[in-house]
Amino acid sequence: MSNKIDMKNFCPLPWTEVYIAHDTTGPCCINTELYNSTDVADYLKSEELKTLKKEFLKGSKPDSCSYCWDTEKAGITSVRQSQTTRGSKLQRVSLAITNKCNFKCRMCNPIDSSAWTTDIAAAKILYGNSYDTKKHKFIKHKDDYTSIDWIINRCKKQKLLVNLLGGEPFISPGFLYFLEQVKKYNLYDNISLVVTTNLSVIKYKGVDFIQELSKFKDLDVYASIDGCFKVGEYIRQGFDFKKFHTNLVAMKDLINFFSVTVQIYNVYDIPNIYRYAARMKIKINLNYLVEPDFLQISVLNKDQKDKILKYYESINFYDKNIYAALTNDIDNSNLYNSYKKYTDSLDKLWNKNIKDYIPEL
Repeated sequence: MSNKIDMKNFCPLPWTEVYIAHDTTGPCCINTELYNSTDVADYLKSEELKTLKKEFLKGSKPDSCSYCWDTEKAGITSVRQSQTTRGSKLQRVSLAITNKCNFKCRMCNPIDSSAWTTDIAAAKILYGNSYDTKKHKFIKHKDDYTSIDWIINRCKKQKLLVNLLGGEPFISPGFLYFLEQVKKYNLYDNISLVVTTNLSVIKYKGVDFIQELSKFKDLDVYASIDGCFKVGEYIRQGFDFKKFHTNLVAMKDLINFFSVTVQIYNVYDIPNIYRYAARMKIKINLNYLVEPDFLQISVLNKDQKDKILKYYESINFYDKNIYAALTNDIDNSNLYNSYKKYTDSLDKLWNKNIKDYIPEL
C-alpha cells in the first residue's frame, strides 16, 4: 500500500480480513454482503473486492461501508476505527460456521437462527405475510464445511486469527468438525481462535469444550448476553440466566469478554450487565444493532433518551459510546410504532408481556 493513502477514511479490513456469512462474503461483520457467494478463493480475486480497495486507496467512503460512516457521524467508535491490524496480507477470517441455534432472539431472524426458521408465525411477524419458506430458501440448519476446509488448508501454511460465530457454534456439528481438523493437523499454534457462544451448553456430543479449547495457546471466548435475569430471558426466547451463570462460572478461566448487542430492549439494563461483568471480572464488547432498524435505540425520541440518561445519572453509570448514542442527532423515532407493533405481536405469539419484564419501556 502506498504511503500517500489518505488515512482519514481508510479501512484495512478489505486487505486483512475475510468475513464469511451464511451465503455471502465481505471484509467485516458490517459489510458481509459484498460478494454473493461463500467461495473465499473467488472472493479474494473478485472485482467487488478490487473496487472496494480502490475506493479506500482514493480516500473515498464506499457506500457498502455506510454503517461505519453513520456510526462515526453519531460520535460512536466504528468497526473501522477500532481496527488495530496493519499491512496488506490476510490476517483474520471470520466465519458464521452455522445457523443452527437454540435461541430465538427478538432482534434475530431465520437466516441467522434455525430456531427462528421453525417458527413460521414469528417469521411472518418479522417479514410480513410475504414470508415464504420456499421463497426465502431457509433450511433447518446449515454448517459451512467448505469454508472450514478452506480455513484449515490456509492455516497449514500461515498463522491466522479465526473468528467463529453462529447460530450457536457449541451445538454445531461443523464446530466439532473444525476441532477435529485442528487436532488432526496439529494447528493449535497456527490458529488464534476467537469463538462467540451463548453458553447454553459447555459439552456437546461427548466433547468437553473447556478441555478442547484449552489446547489453543491463543484463545478468546466471547459469551453473548443481552440482559441479566428477566430482561435477558425476554430478549432471548430460550435463554435461562441461571444456566448461563452456571456455565460461565465453569468456563470462566477461558472467557474474556461479554458480547452485548445494544438495542432498545436492553438500553435500561446495560448498567446491570456492566455490574455483572465487573463482578465476574470480564470485559465488555459492545455491538450496536444494525437490523432490524426499528429495534435500534435511535427509535426513541429525545424525551425518552433524556429519561434514560437521567436514570443512568441517578445510579452513577456512564459509558462514552452509549452516551454518544443517546445524545447524537440521529432520529429514527418515526419507526417507534413499528417497534411497538413488532413487540406486541411477538408478545402475543410467545405469551409474554413486556410490562412484566421491562416495565421502563
